[in-house]
Amino acid sequence: MPAENERKDVQKAMAYDLIRLFEKDPEKVYTAMELKEIIDAYISGQSQ
Repeated sequence: MPAENERKDVQKAMAYDLIRLFEKDPEKVYTAMELKEIIDAYISGQSQ
């Protein structure tokens, strides 16, 4: 089922992108609100 595989690939790519984003500053501690804002910006295509 190609559609399911494509969906999983997109999910994995998103997770990888977010991991790389958080690794840029490994000492930073994020609040729940900051994480939400980062993820919202990622989804909407805005830069943080």
